[in-house]
Amino acid sequence: RGAWHQFGDRSQKMVLEQLERDVGVGLILSPRDISQDLAIEYAEQYQDFGVEILMDQQFYEPTYTNRKMETFAINEFRTSISKLRQISDPQLSGVAASLDEIHRNIFATGVIAPALTYEAGRQDIVDVNSRLFSAAKTVGDAIGIPTYASVVLGKSAIANINTVNAAVSNATSLPADGWYFAFEFEPDRLPVDQSAVYRCCVAGIKLACTGKPVLHAYAGPMAPISFGFGATGAAIGHSQNQWKFTRERWQPTVRQGGGGDAPARFWSTSLWGTIVYPDETVQLTAGLRERVLTLSPYSEPVGAGLAWPKWDSNKHLIYMVANQASECAAKGSAREIASHVRGRLRAAVRLHNEIRSRRINLRDRTDDYQAGWASAVNELLKKNKDDFDFLEMIG
Repeated sequence: RGAWHQFGDRSQKMVLEQLERDVGVGLILSPRDISQDLAIEYAEQYQDFGVEILMDQQFYEPTYTNRKMETFAINEFRTSISKLRQISDPQLSGVAASLDEIHRNIFATGVIAPALTYEAGRQDIVDVNSRLFSAAKTVGDAIGIPTYASVVLGKSAIANINTVNAAVSNATSLPADGWYFAFEFEPDRLPVDQSAVYRCCVAGIKLACTGKPVLHAYAGPMAPISFGFGATGAAIGHSQNQWKFTRERWQPTVRQGGGGDAPARFWSTSLWGTIVYPDETVQLTAGLRERVLTLSPYSEPVGAGLAWPKWDSNKHLIYMVANQASECAAKGSAREIASHVRGRLRAAVRLHNEIRSRRINLRDRTDDYQAGWASAVNELLKKNKDDFDFLEMIG
């Protein structure tokens, strides 16, 4: 229970540093971003910290591959949905064999079943995911570790509450030991649509009501909210394309982060957002600066007004968001956490308003989402009382 590390580009050493500071209870390896040999090499080091180790096979765009993915045996089964529908029993045994080998070699503590992204009205996807899950379950049972079903909801599956509930129902029909959950928002920097955030929370709490653990993948800065809908883990990555689930990461035209000359973005837990350092922080009064600059071991130069390496801003973000998420996870029941998170978000809105009243306009639309998130959590607390009651009952 707590914050997890979602691997992306150049995550390996960063995660080691964070684990040395006791940040994070688990990690999720990404074949898109690390070769098999390096995954095994680093897993030996991660194991020393006693954390959970999982690997997301990333079948979200099943025809996508790259050089790192090609080093994994399961890569030969990446193909079109139509071909995956026709996968034979011997081929499914091949999927299982490839999963068995890599999971034993990385000392995995669980198996995340490979799965396509759920879409509304797509029984073919439901069928493929069921067969892929059966292969993964064979591996988990053979090794003696839990098998988690991937519940990744695509844009058509999240269109409304009915499509969300239908997709969740399809996924929870699988005999899984838990759920690896992700929600495909619109391509904003962070989700801004209140109704979409609410539907994400509804999907999460419905999964939690199965009584099995929920790991919210690609939670990013939403991670503290995850524990408010009953998740037991929330995964955080350092780059913006990991701040929420997006299939663009597994498409040939994927865009990477900002340019190398862009100034560092400082993650402020009190703003629940970023502020540009030093361009915007120098505009704050001393009193505001003290409230906004929530420091970490990686941001000591900021407190002294010194030059700050951009890469350290990534480390700072992981450290702060992970610790805030873990702090929220310890607040008690999901209902208590949701209430606490709602208060923190409303406080962030007030602080943004105070900054704006001093005619300081922050970049990146960094104040676009906090009010909507607070309203979505408030809606969850009001409309889903029965779900919160059930979570408290099953304890």
